[in-house]
Amino acid sequence: MVKIPYGETLESRDSLKLYCDWLMEQRNDTGFFNVFEAEEQMYEWYMVMYPVRALLIGGKILDNKEYIDAALYYIDLYIDEQLPNGAFTSNCRRKKGSDLTQREIDDIFRYGKVNVADNGSNVAAMLQACEFVEGERREKYLNSAKRWFDGWVSIWKLDTGAYTNGLWEGHKRNTAYSCAIGTVTVALSMYGMITGDYAYVEKAEEAIKFQCDGWSDEFGTPKFFNSYPDEHVMDWTNDYSHTFYIMEGMVWTHMATKNAELKKYFASRIKEWLFSDHGLLSQWDGNWFNYLVYCEDTNQSRYGCRLGWEMAKSNGIPSLWMYYLNNIEDDPRLRAVVKKAYTHLNNPLDARMSGIMSDPNRSYGSFAVQSTGFGGLSLAEKVLPGSVYEFFKS
Repeated sequence: MVKIPYGETLESRDSLKLYCDWLMEQRNDTGFFNVFEAEEQMYEWYMVMYPVRALLIGGKILDNKEYIDAALYYIDLYIDEQLPNGAFTSNCRRKKGSDLTQREIDDIFRYGKVNVADNGSNVAAMLQACEFVEGERREKYLNSAKRWFDGWVSIWKLDTGAYTNGLWEGHKRNTAYSCAIGTVTVALSMYGMITGDYAYVEKAEEAIKFQCDGWSDEFGTPKFFNSYPDEHVMDWTNDYSHTFYIMEGMVWTHMATKNAELKKYFASRIKEWLFSDHGLLSQWDGNWFNYLVYCEDTNQSRYGCRLGWEMAKSNGIPSLWMYYLNNIEDDPRLRAVVKKAYTHLNNPLDARMSGIMSDPNRSYGSFAVQSTGFGGLSLAEKVLPGSVYEFFKS
């Protein structure tokens, strides 16, 4: 069992190894990770794919093939579950798509979770894995992603360029969903950069331009386009999770675009989001993020169990800020906050407070595996700047 050195502050490279070793121990005898919600073992792909990305990049940086092989196992399992029309379910069915009967396929589309947002982050992990495989296996990964984009995601693209969330528990989502926009644009940008097919980057540009045009002038942040329970638009994005997903989409599309005007526009929106009066740095309380002080509605998802679901993503936000510092503007205000963020991530006891390497089967650690995966991406970007991003550049 990995011994976690509580009370110490580690170097980022040592923390990355610790995170990866801990993730390796979380694989259970069903072949899945120990991912829980309300103390119930879950089989949801989105819960494991950021840990998969952390293991891939951690394996690259630390020269550890075991990490990489463990991560690729999940990619192969995910691809095996792809449906005949290119769609994926967000839950791990533990049955190959090719083994399904027509009745089973019909039931998936009547009642299942064939959504866009979760699978955007899953396909992004698949595309990140392309660096670590060759030949027919690499082509299999790329073809699977293309089938998903062309056969399924294209259905859910709106005239505005935005994306809906597809099918959720059998219900068609008809309106823009910021989380879907964020995750799909990451995957589209990755695919376009890997293959050189710029048409996919253009789709990401359209969607992120829609998100950037839908901006709150009052708060200086993106508006949150939601379709749960019904269509509505929130005046500003005020939770950790959607902050991560939207900004990740903005960052990857900023990197992928060859349109100088759009690149400048996306950068200006990210800057405004960081530094405006109600922007991200205003929500920094000296130790970690503190959206709670801005939340007057106690019915938000961040209260109770779902706080962990949102907190998990906060650990990945420093990786996005590192991109900003290294590729857009090296601002000392942000640099100082990022330094504090890594002090947090490198102290196992502090990091545990945001779910990292906590106890997955306990209520306070339900999202520990996800938290550790997101944190691992941030550490990787600190140890080797560009490791999360730049190998996609053609």
